[in-house]
Amino acid sequence: MLTFRHYTVAVHALDGAVSSYQRKFGMEPVGEQAHNGIGNFEFVRMGYGGEVMMHLIQPSGEESPIHRLMQERINDFNPHGEGIYLLGYDCDDVDAFVEKIEADGGKVNRAPGSGNVWVHPTSSNFVLMEIFPTS
Repeated sequence: MLTFRHYTVAVHALDGAVSSYQRKFGMEPVGEQAHNGIGNFEFVRMGYGGEVMMHLIQPSGEESPIHRLMQERINDFNPHGEGIYLLGYDCDDVDAFVEKIEADGGKVNRAPGSGNVWVHPTSSNFVLMEIFPTS
């Protein structure tokens, strides 16, 4: 039912992270930096040969849920609370997938006007999952 699409990493300095992924992993930005109003963050898609493999995201401010998550993750080894934020998947039948999760007591969120759904981390061993309808 699911096919892997991309992963998302929360970072404290987007420009520095983009440069680091270019140098260390040979990735390149795919498109321009953009803003996500739902999560209130800036992001850059990264990948190889124009194919997106991952997103780097930086909270736009302290009111961003990404900022709050990063604050909770701060420790001696991770002073900025950076790390994996989300795994994205394509799904051929999002409604059937949601029904299966909810039938087992899981939680799913939907954004108005979007076909995407988000599986609540408490329903997936504390991994936020974004499910995209297969185009």
